[in-house]
Amino acid sequence: MKVSYQWLQKYFDTALPEAQEVARLLTFHAFELESVGREGDDIVLDIKITPNRGHDALSHRGIAKELSAILNIPLARDPLATTPTLAPLSENLSITVDNSQLCLRYSAALIRGVEVKDSPLWLKKRLEAIGQRSINNIVDATNFVMFNLGQPLHAFDAGKLVEKKGIYAIEVRGAREGESLEALDGKRYRLKKGMLVIADKNADTPIGIAGVKGGRAAEIGTETKNIILESATFDGVSVRKTAQALKLRTDASSRFEQGLSPELAPYALGGVVEMILKIARGVCEGYADVYPHPSMQKSVTISLIQANALLGLAFSAEDIESIFKRLGFSCTRKGDTLTILPPFERLDLLIPEDLIEEVGRIYGYEHVPAIVPETKRADIVNKRFFYVDKIREILLVEGFSEILTSSFRASGDIAMENALASDKNHLRRDLRSNMEETLMRNARNQDLLGLGSIKAFEIGTVFTERKEHFSLALGIRSAEGKRQKKANDEVQNVITALEQRLVVPIPAEIREGIAEANLDKLIAALPDPVSYEKREETPRVRYRSFSQYPFIVRDIALWTSVGTESAAVEALLKKEAGELLVLIRQFDQFEKEGRVSYAFRLVFQAKDRTLTDEEINKIIEKVTTAIVSKGFEVR
Repeated sequence: MKVSYQWLQKYFDTALPEAQEVARLLTFHAFELESVGREGDDIVLDIKITPNRGHDALSHRGIAKELSAILNIPLARDPLATTPTLAPLSENLSITVDNSQLCLRYSAALIRGVEVKDSPLWLKKRLEAIGQRSINNIVDATNFVMFNLGQPLHAFDAGKLVEKKGIYAIEVRGAREGESLEALDGKRYRLKKGMLVIADKNADTPIGIAGVKGGRAAEIGTETKNIILESATFDGVSVRKTAQALKLRTDASSRFEQGLSPELAPYALGGVVEMILKIARGVCEGYADVYPHPSMQKSVTISLIQANALLGLAFSAEDIESIFKRLGFSCTRKGDTLTILPPFERLDLLIPEDLIEEVGRIYGYEHVPAIVPETKRADIVNKRFFYVDKIREILLVEGFSEILTSSFRASGDIAMENALASDKNHLRRDLRSNMEETLMRNARNQDLLGLGSIKAFEIGTVFTERKEHFSLALGIRSAEGKRQKKANDEVQNVITALEQRLVVPIPAEIREGIAEANLDKLIAALPDPVSYEKREETPRVRYRSFSQYPFIVRDIALWTSVGTESAAVEALLKKEAGELLVLIRQFDQFEKEGRVSYAFRLVFQAKDRTLTDEEINKIIEKVTTAIVSKGFEVR
């Protein structure tokens, strides 16, 4: 949320610190900041309000209240300090709420004789500083109060509503099948049955989408003379679902989604009425207020011992009481027990830990001394961790690489209600499918990796209709496609090695070079470990960047005299192949008729371009010439 520094200063008679210092204090005690920048002659702080504080802190008053507590300076002007009275009641305004669970409170005011015109310069500057476009004095007043107090407001042109027997009738109801509404943004929205709307009851026509957007049918214009002001409290879940379904997110909906106290509505209504009477003239004829189930503030009790234990500090009861008074909380103390009544707008303070957190953050977590906990050897060894780590070490020694793949698949036993994507709408039922895809992708690069085959394993959770369990999958694949009998035998050999090390049979199904076993059952069959095993320190491997361009492979075989070392031949090939040779691997050797045959695979790749066959052919010709000059024979 964008916050004006000058706007904040209006709450205090004491000068605030510089904007950068305000940003630092808010960061350390309340919220992170996206940025601090100049907007004309003002400075704007872009503050990331956490979801638990959307009830009160999506407003300038909320941020000013935070600074008041952090700096320990009182608010000189607090719009919530005096309880408003919505009087007199209007005889010409009727409010009907069909569902008090979706509309907790609906307060309204009828003002006659307004003059719709441009807003005064100070109001324009306030709104423009935080990125809001000035529209007219009525709409700007509702926006100002929303950004000031956090309560969304809306103004309807009463002259565009149907008047029966001198009475305007506003109804809050669910949308009906087939209803639509042209909103203030000029778009027509087709409403789904049950979406909450504001309707002109006399005309039985929607004039606004509750908590989201007003309609063109009652838009304020220069011809407007009489207005109805709305200050309501709508259910956050209902507003969020409606805004999401219509793809229409607004400043109002983002505040209702967080949940607002119904007690805030009359403060905002009184504030906007006062402002409109000053900048647009007119006379407030009266109010209407539907509030069938008034909310009750609940006190929370904490003890000094509990607070100090949680924070790791040594506060006195007076210290804690002082912090709550800085926050503006009603606090009574009886010995070392404090009973706190949070203000109505702080819907996030429900349990003792919530209040203790308030003490810690206002005091400053940077003042909490760091205490290194005493380290002891754990008496209990985690069985799953022990054996998973052991299996991992065995497979790494066997030349396998561990992979971590997504738990989401296009098919499975368990469908997700809110899918991430069309191909990720189920939880995986096994590790085999992901292993198959991983082996296929990596087998194409086995020459570049210098591997005779790709060996991979994964340890992870799989999900079935019955329950979830831990699973182990391992697979072997080569680019030549040796993935049936030979690969199955290799996998079986690895399974056998695991069985020998763990001294327990591993029932694993092996197909096409992939085996999978229920790891939970395997671990359950193993004895409980007494202590963790000491691990060998593995050599550090330094990362180096790889080329994104394709590689080219060439095989070369040659006869040499007996006694010629393969290392000497490899050195010759490296020297003649040049810098484009990124990997060389010997894959064959045998003796026949007094000669030795060596076969090497050469992998070429450039970091800056795609190589051509013509380039590589020239290099191979050069390599061949060097081989012949040494007295060797190319096969």
